[in-house]
Amino acid sequence: MKQANLKNAIIAFAIGAALLCSSAGRVFADDDHSRTRCQHRVEKAVEHYRHEVREHGKHSPNAENAKAKMNAEWDRCWTESHGWYDPDRHEWRTDRDWDHNYDWDYDHDHDHDR
Repeated sequence: MKQANLKNAIIAFAIGAALLCSSAGRVFADDDHSRTRCQHRVEKAVEHYRHEVREHGKHSPNAENAKAKMNAEWDRCWTESHGWYDPDRHEWRTDRDWDHNYDWDYDHDHDHDR
């Protein structure tokens, strides 16, 4: 009887370990997929913001709206992945500082910043 209980315990432990390992792999894969989606959304939002600044000026309603959407994408990435993608540096960052340390002056010729 004891031998049967020991076998059942070993089988249960093996099944539990297998399930744990398979779900951990899925978590990492989901995280990579989430970061890829996030990176794409951020790059698209930044490009849209840069376009609006070039076309309408940095302080235009169009640029302000695009900037708000860009910040929302970074906030969404932060919530999903505990990091944010910096498209200028082509890297993931772990400090929540996109609203403090990022230079938004994409209108380098300064023709619309007035």
